[in-house]
Amino acid sequence: MNRRTIMRRPARSIVAAIAAGFAAMIATPGHAAPVEYVRICSLYGAGFFYIPGTDTCVDARQIVQSQYDVARAQTRSATGTAMAASLVAPWLPTGTNYAISNHWAAFDGQHAMGASGLIRVSGNLVFSAGFALGLDRGRLLSTTNRTQTEFGTSVPAQSWSDVRSIGRAGFMYAW
Repeated sequence: MNRRTIMRRPARSIVAAIAAGFAAMIATPGHAAPVEYVRICSLYGAGFFYIPGTDTCVDARQIVQSQYDVARAQTRSATGTAMAASLVAPWLPTGTNYAISNHWAAFDGQHAMGASGLIRVSGNLVFSAGFALGLDRGRLLSTTNRTQTEFGTSVPAQSWSDVRSIGRAGFMYAW
């Protein structure tokens, strides 16, 4: 045997050992811990579950109701903004005794109509009043609480439509 042949044998056996080690790692499946997607909380009854990663127990129906409540509050605030924008006080030129103003306004998909007026009571004293109507209209579908029925999937939804109104009145004295 020459020196070259002796050097190749250990190199081949090292390469074979490394290849066998990689093959063994690839061939053996890892055993991961089972994943629990929804952990049921039976402390308070049916419909409760733990928020993932916490020990907080919540009711699924309350989450859906909270979604509806937030959507209604956003709709009402947008309607209120539209109503306030529709109440524009008219201008009362010198020598006139009455002025009327009508305005329409929209904000974030909600609409309102307002009417304002001025009446000169005496020389520099003016009475001012206004009234606005707005229509809260909204609809929200919830995808968190679906129910399977014999006719298909039932997705909970709520719609609302409430008439809102605001008014204002006041006096102005100018000199």
